[in-house]
Amino acid sequence: MTEPLNRVPCATDLEDQAIEQWVHLTSGQASDADRHAFARWRGQSAGHEAAARLAETMWQALPQTHTAQTFVAPPRRERRPLRWAALAAGLGALALTGLSEPAKVYFADYATAVGERRALTLEDGSQVWLNSGSALSVNYSAARREISLLKGEALFEVSKDAMRPFVVQASGGSVQAVGTRFDVDRQGEQVRVGVTEGEVRVSSGGAVVPLKAAQRLAYTAGATPSATGVLDLGTASAWQRGKLIFNRQPLAEVFADIERYLPGSLVIAGRLPSTAVSGVFNLDDVPGMLDMLARTQPVRIYRMPWLTVVVVNQTRA
Repeated sequence: MTEPLNRVPCATDLEDQAIEQWVHLTSGQASDADRHAFARWRGQSAGHEAAARLAETMWQALPQTHTAQTFVAPPRRERRPLRWAALAAGLGALALTGLSEPAKVYFADYATAVGERRALTLEDGSQVWLNSGSALSVNYSAARREISLLKGEALFEVSKDAMRPFVVQASGGSVQAVGTRFDVDRQGEQVRVGVTEGEVRVSSGGAVVPLKAAQRLAYTAGATPSATGVLDLGTASAWQRGKLIFNRQPLAEVFADIERYLPGSLVIAGRLPSTAVSGVFNLDDVPGMLDMLARTQPVRIYRMPWLTVVVVNQTRA
């Protein structure tokens, strides 16, 4: 049974009823009489209306690529489990979204599952740390050391070899090391690069940008890199040590960082406030991290096997 992490009193039978009815209304099997009945039900009290809005908000937060017919309400019995059985009915399809990843990811030389981190030593002595849900392939030759970052994030500590440049390919661009320690984070078509020691040269969109220690930039496939920014060395690559460190980071960015450590998808229902979050969190306790955010931020957080829903409490935001 899934419960809101902050276990606020809103987890009531009214929400159970609202979710069951909303699933039925969007199943393609509801009649006009059903819709009128739901309108009357939600008008009974402020609590009924709040429960109805919550059901609508959570439903709208689900990926829209699945048809409403996929989410069919089960028979009415044992209300509390039904509260989530209805929403979870479509998660089988959601769980398959990982299969749409390019096939080459599944043939990577090295990969990590969600929540897993891994340290590697390559044949030249260079070290690589793979973050959660990441994959890369290695292609070494007599003239070149090439890494293809297929997905996710990796931290590189490169052994010097003047005769063989060390190059990381990611999303149409490349990062060439000059005996250095740097991080490459690929999220879709966007790539973020941060240097903690030494220097790299970032190539994308026909431009080459040098990047030195304590600098960072980003690029998207086929586009020139962004202007360089300052890299916070105190928080950079903290995941390698099993930590997430936030220093007045916007709440939306915090959830974006946490998402890579969650199975399935994370969706935000509502507009997050521009709250700045600071703290040190243990990556081995992601539920505890979410619980803290649910207690200190104007959100309710619901977790299911392949979906985490963050519902913004507009009265507190």
